[in-house]
Amino acid sequence: MQNGFDFVMFLFALAYFIITIGIGIYSRKLAAKGEIDYYLAGRGVGAFVNGTALTSTYFSPASFLGLPAFVFLLGYPMWWALIGIIAGMCIAGPLTAAPLRKYGPVTFTDFYCDRYEMPVLGRFIAGIPTLIAGILYIVLSIVGTAIFFVALLKLDYKTSVWISVIVVLIYTVLGGMYATTWNASVQTIIMTFAGVAAAIALVSKMGGPESYFKEILINTPKIFNVPSSPDGPPSAIMSSWIAVAGFFLTWHYGFSTMPYTIVRFFTALDEREAKKSIVWATLFAALLYSSLMIVGIGTKAIIEKYHPLVPQAVPIAQKLNKPVAIGVLALIKKKYGIGEVVDYAMIAACEAVGSSVLLGIIVAGGLSIAMSTVAGWVMAVNALIARDWMTKALKTKIAQEKPVLVARIITSIVLILCGLISMNPPALVLDLSGWAFVLIIASLGPSMVLGIWWKRATKAATIVTALLMAPATLYSWLYAKLKLGSPHKFFLNENIITPHQFYWIFVGLIIFIIVSLITQPPKEETIKKYCEDLHN
Repeated sequence: MQNGFDFVMFLFALAYFIITIGIGIYSRKLAAKGEIDYYLAGRGVGAFVNGTALTSTYFSPASFLGLPAFVFLLGYPMWWALIGIIAGMCIAGPLTAAPLRKYGPVTFTDFYCDRYEMPVLGRFIAGIPTLIAGILYIVLSIVGTAIFFVALLKLDYKTSVWISVIVVLIYTVLGGMYATTWNASVQTIIMTFAGVAAAIALVSKMGGPESYFKEILINTPKIFNVPSSPDGPPSAIMSSWIAVAGFFLTWHYGFSTMPYTIVRFFTALDEREAKKSIVWATLFAALLYSSLMIVGIGTKAIIEKYHPLVPQAVPIAQKLNKPVAIGVLALIKKKYGIGEVVDYAMIAACEAVGSSVLLGIIVAGGLSIAMSTVAGWVMAVNALIARDWMTKALKTKIAQEKPVLVARIITSIVLILCGLISMNPPALVLDLSGWAFVLIIASLGPSMVLGIWWKRATKAATIVTALLMAPATLYSWLYAKLKLGSPHKFFLNENIITPHQFYWIFVGLIIFIIVSLITQPPKEETIKKYCEDLHN
């Protein structure tokens, strides 16, 4: 890490904050008009803005920091999974985006209430897994934001966490979904540019594409092995095609069913714009992911060759019996107190380039992706608590009379709580993301997707699947992480690698189908309105 305050980096970050907070302040009057304006930006967002907002909300620090960190950690790329995810994103258009926009609910839980005829219970059955996943996602996003503040301000990690909370609080509380949407759209452009700039800078530092890939192969010989290669690392997460399928299902299926992406379908102008939003999101995702893979495969090599802390890191790496790059990150962890220091790997690689301009761009891009995700999830969580629970289910007077005020108070409480958890994050940002994904997908994904496309989906199946899968995914992840040492080890057999415990997705789907086949379906008029009519 470079020593001392960097004024060029600060100027990039200052410009970014002026734009985002300015949008929040400008959006305040628009958001104060009412519930639809605060939660859904008046349902008037066009395809490009909605699609780019969807990109930055969905591709969190788990993408920007987590993917390069995983490649660095494993010495094994993830391009085969990422290609599948990007190629499959457009499935969300006809699968959920267009039907849900045609239906036009306000929040994520509305569908479960209407489709399965449980106006009060549905808000809790769908809401509790959403709240748990929301907290995980807000935490990982605050962690990501704080890591970029460490790089920018040279402050300790814990101080950076609270700066992150305050900044997100300002523009989210003021502007609601208007601020979140327009900020997220701008943030997508910034973060995509940052990812491309990082890839170009690392390749240039090594002397061009040929030298770059040659140096990578010398440093990490197995970096381009396919999952079926017998020369792959024996216990690597990505060392089998089963794992590839696991990542694909977890991340892509999640794109179609996660609350913070679903809400973007509600903000679109109409069904056509909702589907076109997915196209824009896919285009930006492809560009960003391609850049991050180039960065990820070169991170270890460029840190070990050019990072200024390498001389100090060599004895530490020898003592730990780890690569020199790990020694560099260990030094950074000791100085700034970053909990999961491998998440800093991408920034360390950019520091090795030695350009303040590049670091300024990276920090602005990193803050963009982290803050847009935390803002998107905060909006989903405060809508759940303030509207779905306090107003619709519990009929709380203050929530009915002053919905925007209550939503802003809830936002503040949620961000402070998640800030406290972020002080000592329980795992890498990509692992927290995967945990949230599997929890939501296994618990609520079947009732969302099959509820739209299968007339036989039932209320009983929705309740049973949610009540079984939510605790099961919580337990298996925690047991694997705390007892076995990795959240990717199958909790019944630590020799089996299971990306994010993804097998629960299939278990939840099977349980939902079986229970639906043996229980009473909703009324015919309900099925027609909330199933058949949505995709006719």
